[in-house]
Amino acid sequence: MATRRRTLSIVLAVPLLLLGGFAATAWFGTGPVNVLLMGLDEGRTRTDVVVLAHLEPRKGMLTLLSLPRDTLVEIDCAPLSEWCVTPDKLAHAHAYGGERGPEVTVETVERLLGVDIDHWVRVDFEGFQKVVDLLGGVDLVIDQDMHYEDPYADPPLHIHFEASEEPQHLDGQRALEFVRYRGATGDIGRTERTKQFLVALARKARETQSLTRLPAVIRTGLAYVDTDVDFRAALSLAVAALRVDLDRTQMETLPGWDDPGHHRGWVWIPDEAAVAEVVDRLILHPEPPVDEPEAGSED
Repeated sequence: MATRRRTLSIVLAVPLLLLGGFAATAWFGTGPVNVLLMGLDEGRTRTDVVVLAHLEPRKGMLTLLSLPRDTLVEIDCAPLSEWCVTPDKLAHAHAYGGERGPEVTVETVERLLGVDIDHWVRVDFEGFQKVVDLLGGVDLVIDQDMHYEDPYADPPLHIHFEASEEPQHLDGQRALEFVRYRGATGDIGRTERTKQFLVALARKARETQSLTRLPAVIRTGLAYVDTDVDFRAALSLAVAALRVDLDRTQMETLPGWDDPGHHRGWVWIPDEAAVAEVVDRLILHPEPPVDEPEAGSED
């Protein structure tokens, strides 16, 4: 069962964005930057999480495009091992690349989306709980009951949340349980929950008390992050990323449809026309979202 095979959640993008996003901002000043965020599965060979983050500090904008791990992609197998297969699932590009896993994944995503990716950040979830705890936890409104048990997962899953209109405080352990919950819709249905957690965690990082802990957060996170970005300037310039208007952060999932009967197994087929539109809107020419008019307002 796919749920039991996976130990990472799409929301691993949260610590990646807090750490890799800060570093990318520091390295590239205030210009736009595309960073591919990757979270590895339990074997540290395949990607379980792939998110393309577009950061524009001058505009105070952050846009995110989530790429399902089972997205069917073309992989350049020529320089890779003889067991490389194309087309195949996006998660496998990293495994085929071996030591060059991140670079092969970047090249594969660039080919899929038709964009240039400046840098990549890769992580597993060992540091996730530490980052959340260093920030003092997060407060979230959980709008649905969430129950799931999997004693065979690594680590085992014992997820139990009751819906409530009041915010619930989550420490690192509970936060990890929240983000690992997949529900019936798996990767595709988690985008809004991912955004909810990302905004809550990033907002906590802005609080005065949390800002005093930022150096410790970055030091802790660096131990669990691989990247091609030079992190030396990250600490002094991290505040630049705090220009982002979190309430206007946009996040979407790569448009497409599922094909459970494909010869490579269950795959997500990208809708080429819809992909081109969302890439243009979120990555190439992003604009702040238009505010919805208030009910009953008049021109």
